[in-house]
Amino acid sequence: MSILTYITQAEIRAAAEELDGKILTRPALLVTDGLSMLYAVDVDIGQESPLRNVPIARANRDLLYAEVGAAVRLRRSESGRYEVSGFSQEAPGTFIRIPVSLTTFVLGPASDETLSARPLTYVELGTIGGGYGVCPYGAIGIFKGGILQEIRA
Repeated sequence: MSILTYITQAEIRAAAEELDGKILTRPALLVTDGLSMLYAVDVDIGQESPLRNVPIARANRDLLYAEVGAAVRLRRSESGRYEVSGFSQEAPGTFIRIPVSLTTFVLGPASDETLSARPLTYVELGTIGGGYGVCPYGAIGIFKGGILQEIRA
């Protein structure tokens, strides 16, 4: 094995075993073999981009009914991937960037990079995507700093 492989494996082992996150999408069926079903959600862990298609632990049926915005606990599985293991008491906070110029010691305008998700209102459904009927009722809007980024139906 190369040195890069050893370094990568060391970083994976040293990474956090458990994280707190916030659900951004409703649980969706990811894989099924006819007998067992594996559901997945998108989770915000307080970084720039959310984790996509994070599987829900098989033994936890309560998470299948989790609402968007619910605080959850993520655990690293034996394969090295994160999986949603249960509900949490904490959720990631806000993510605000403030640019700083070190040459002139001037602070720039702050920009809010916080991810949030919520069901779209009737007014938003009517104005986004060409009116009613195009975007279904119950669609989830994912916002970054209050600006709509994507719609999940």
